[in-house]
Amino acid sequence: MTGFRSLLHRLGLGRPGFDAALAPDSAFVVVGDIHGMRDLLDTLLEKLTTEAPGLPLVFVGDYVDRGPDSAGVLRRLMDLDSHATGGACLQGNHEAMMLEFLETPDSAGRLWMANGGAETLRSFGIASPEEHPFEALRDMLRDAAGDALLEWLSDRPLIWQSGNVVVSHAGGDPNLPIQPGRGHGLLWGHPDFFDTPRQDGLWMAHGHFILDAPVMKAGRIGVDTGAFQTGRLTAAIIEPGYVRFIHT
Repeated sequence: MTGFRSLLHRLGLGRPGFDAALAPDSAFVVVGDIHGMRDLLDTLLEKLTTEAPGLPLVFVGDYVDRGPDSAGVLRRLMDLDSHATGGACLQGNHEAMMLEFLETPDSAGRLWMANGGAETLRSFGIASPEEHPFEALRDMLRDAAGDALLEWLSDRPLIWQSGNVVVSHAGGDPNLPIQPGRGHGLLWGHPDFFDTPRQDGLWMAHGHFILDAPVMKAGRIGVDTGAFQTGRLTAAIIEPGYVRFIHT
């Protein structure tokens, strides 16, 4: 059924397109997937002090894995979050994998390691993670990260909203109302996300899907430019009726 809907939309025979005006309550900033690139995060935050001074910052998740300093990224964001007025640090699918590893290391360890978990462990000072059993790695990570950081990470929300702009990691299912409890599509994406326009007038700002360049199109604002591969960490400054992108 999903494929049939997508075909109808490509042929122009499905539901009408997206035409809602971009209408946040006030200006704010969305920052794309960081993936352990602490140096890029610091550079972008410095740019934002002049490009978007005082605006709320919303981070789309995927702070950990792949890059060299996930621990530094998490600590910087936790500190920012403790002093922030407005904005949010959302959860991404890589944080979800890390948290699942902490809960059930034997069943979740293989998936996390295949998606950059070893780099995150190294950033916390855990050498040669490939040589340790998953339960031992879990215990070492808990000790190295500390309770405060891990509690903060587990408390990350899945969505943040201003006016008709919703920010999440992966955008969710465009056929259903946005609800924080529907976590899979918000964390991992949905096959209809790029083909099916929402009918509720909500703009979705998101990361997760690596793009050659950030995009504002058909109710979507995509900001993941593959920082760990390209060296470009992107932010979208979102205002009523207007989006401006900046990057490292």
